[in-house]
Amino acid sequence: MVESTSRSFVDTGSAVQGKMVNEFHLKRVMKLIETAGGKIMLGGKANLSTKHIEPTIIVNPNRDSQILDEEIFGPVLPILTYSNFDEVLDFINDKPKPLAVYFYGKPSHKEAHRLQNETSSGAVGVNDCFMQVISHY
Repeated sequence: MVESTSRSFVDTGSAVQGKMVNEFHLKRVMKLIETAGGKIMLGGKANLSTKHIEPTIIVNPNRDSQILDEEIFGPVLPILTYSNFDEVLDFINDKPKPLAVYFYGKPSHKEAHRLQNETSSGAVGVNDCFMQVISHY
């Protein structure tokens, strides 16, 4: 069961938040959220009639949950914490190549360089998780 600390979802019909393309994908993403484990720090609810899912942050989902094995394609950010950086590299390298990996810390830190040099992913973000999607290159 997912523990949630989020406020209740109020659908305002906002034009600034995109919606899921159809009911099938909304239910697929909600199942990823509901089965992730960890702690929902923000969001986690949906409105089926408008196909909106709250922007959702899940801290420390179960390491074997589907949310860490599939492309999410929804407003969900799973965050994994660690105590030893080698476990981060092992976790990434033991799975198929991820679409993106994000590092938060000092950009000059040796761990940021190790992440870039010792793993392979579609993109690596350092202290950012959105800039790579705005580049047209």
